[in-house]
Amino acid sequence: MAVSNGAALLSLKGVHRHYVTGGVVVRALDGIDLEVREGEVVMLQGPSGSGKTTLLNVISALDSPTSGAYYFDGELVPSAPVEKKRKRISIPTPHPALRLLTWPPEAILNFFLLRPIFMIPHYLRYTLPRSTKLEKMTDFRRDNVGYVFQFFNLLGDLTALENVMLAQEIHGGRDKERALRVLNMVGLAGMEDRFPSELSGGEQQRVAIARSLAKSPRLLLGDELTGNLDSETTAQVMKVLVKVCRKERITAIIVTHDVSLTKYATRVIQMDSGKLVGDEPGGRAALHATMDTAEAVAEAAVGVVEKAAKSVGGLIAGAVSNMLETESEDEEEA
Repeated sequence: MAVSNGAALLSLKGVHRHYVTGGVVVRALDGIDLEVREGEVVMLQGPSGSGKTTLLNVISALDSPTSGAYYFDGELVPSAPVEKKRKRISIPTPHPALRLLTWPPEAILNFFLLRPIFMIPHYLRYTLPRSTKLEKMTDFRRDNVGYVFQFFNLLGDLTALENVMLAQEIHGGRDKERALRVLNMVGLAGMEDRFPSELSGGEQQRVAIARSLAKSPRLLLGDELTGNLDSETTAQVMKVLVKVCRKERITAIIVTHDVSLTKYATRVIQMDSGKLVGDEPGGRAALHATMDTAEAVAEAAVGVVEKAAKSVGGLIAGAVSNMLETESEDEEEA
């Protein structure tokens, strides 16, 4: 189901993600309220440890929020509860060397006593429902999300085209025509048969972008995707990415420390300590708004032209019909 212009593609409401490390609660996400609309190119910035990657993981359903709600296209995104630790019997030993003596009775007690009492109910109550939810999260990612990483992660034994088509196969089926088209869109026409070792760093990242676009995702996520590129190559990759997202109506959220990349964004969001602390228009916000207006005007003009053409066509058809009727009457009189 397509989202109309101006509608929120994804919405996070009061999202928290907490971890317990060494008995200390880490608030990686601490009450995130965020809406991202279709077609936006969002740059997510903030210091290391501010929660940027955790937020991407929640948005992509690689991770589940501790609390709060995440909606995509108006529907609640599946999430899996945190796995609970199973109860086990442990026999204390005064010395590590005695562990060899206590291990066998521990194993026997855990298998024959705890398994029927705790493990089977634990599996039915927690493990099985969690497994089902994890499968639904995987389905969500496969159907909606493309991910571009800092490292290209291309298979060296496969050509650029084969790398893209392998991603398609994993997501349900190969489409060579689509694979060639996305490679062309990222400026790699004629390079589809080259191996990664025969491509520059920027060209390899373009293959990675094409690979993520091959399944026609609605949401493209990038985590420091230009971190390994020089400034000139970064500019080339970002121009290609923004152009493709605009053409395909793909929403993009990109984590970066590079302030210069904000000129490619329609929106710049700042994070710190698990909270959103800034939300400003990016360098392309005005341009995208102008292009949206131009597209709306063009669509309206096409509609007016179509109506006018139908009206004129109706008049011509009516006139021709009248002429034929007149000729028929004249022939009958004759």
